[in-house]
Amino acid sequence: MMDHFKSLFRKNSRAPQTSEFIQKVTMMLEEYKSLYPEHCPYVLNERLSMSQVEQFESAAGITLPQDYRDFLIHIGNGAAKKRQIPLSLSHAKDCLESCLQEETGLECIGHAFSAESCNKAFHEDYEDMDEDMDDDAAKEHYNRLYREALQGTLTLHNDGCGYYIVMIVSGESAGQLYYIDTCHGQGIHKVSDSFADYYLKWLGRQILEKQASLEQNDKFDCVITEVKLGGNVRDLTVTKSESPYEFQFEFFCPGDFAREGDSTDLTQAHDRLVISLYMKYESYSPLEYKKLEGSFGPQSLQPDNSSDRPLQLIGARSEHIVIGQVRRLFKYNTGELSFPLYVEGLEQEILIQGLDIPDLAVGDVLQIQGRLCGEVYRIRR
Repeated sequence: MMDHFKSLFRKNSRAPQTSEFIQKVTMMLEEYKSLYPEHCPYVLNERLSMSQVEQFESAAGITLPQDYRDFLIHIGNGAAKKRQIPLSLSHAKDCLESCLQEETGLECIGHAFSAESCNKAFHEDYEDMDEDMDDDAAKEHYNRLYREALQGTLTLHNDGCGYYIVMIVSGESAGQLYYIDTCHGQGIHKVSDSFADYYLKWLGRQILEKQASLEQNDKFDCVITEVKLGGNVRDLTVTKSESPYEFQFEFFCPGDFAREGDSTDLTQAHDRLVISLYMKYESYSPLEYKKLEGSFGPQSLQPDNSSDRPLQLIGARSEHIVIGQVRRLFKYNTGELSFPLYVEGLEQEILIQGLDIPDLAVGDVLQIQGRLCGEVYRIRR
């Protein structure tokens, strides 16, 4: 009899079972964090208690969708860093307050959402203001439009430049997610039927992009021997740390503008770098390729001008002819056309992006002409 009561006590003492959504999120967050050897960039705020969520619901006059409610209580109160999803519950009115440029109460969240009213405020086809209105009347007119447009919504993401993702929490569309352009006249469109569906797809995309990044980026050490400044872009001449091989690549650094003749602290001769190399097909910098026949090696396969270097500089702004072999294709596909090209002599892979080569296969030897760029991960002095 005592054993029966002990078993019953243990059964009743177990934590309540979480939803399938929360179980998936927990598992995926662990997978995402495991891809970073040190600090994962995605950090969540502390979880909310049931009473804290109920207080918010009472103040707004709503009941939050169950999947989002579970997320707040079992996972966390939104992301701790900007530009990540979802925002914390304290940012629920961000979209409306940004449009009004003033703080509002929570009561606006409890009024029913109307897609028609939202498009009327933010779609260029719905312009109906009287041109004879003075400034005060115009401001009052637009504020009324914005309040009616965004009532019944909770802001989940600020994408910058007036773009937001909101969740409908009141009215017939409750639970659905909409993307809203509040500044450029493009109106709204639905992005998901539920928070759970959107968040799982978003988190899955973050995991996929990180997995692809880990397999694509062939990082290696080098030392800068020469720096040529050019505004946001500079040409770096470097030498590999483990061999005397010297080459040049273009480095884009928007946060450090310096023209030729100026100076910069970010990249200087003798700095030690950790980099990866890539060539990307863009309208202003196209890539040209040809498949080559024969054995692979710097002595057996050479560019058209018979240089014996695997990376030959042929023009300004780090334009090169590169010869390499496809030794593997990527396992993780993010939807972008890309593959690694192994360059003999350099003994590294270069990421080739945006170049669609029919019937590309492991073993193919390619000659590619285009702009050689590099991503810098670490600088040491």
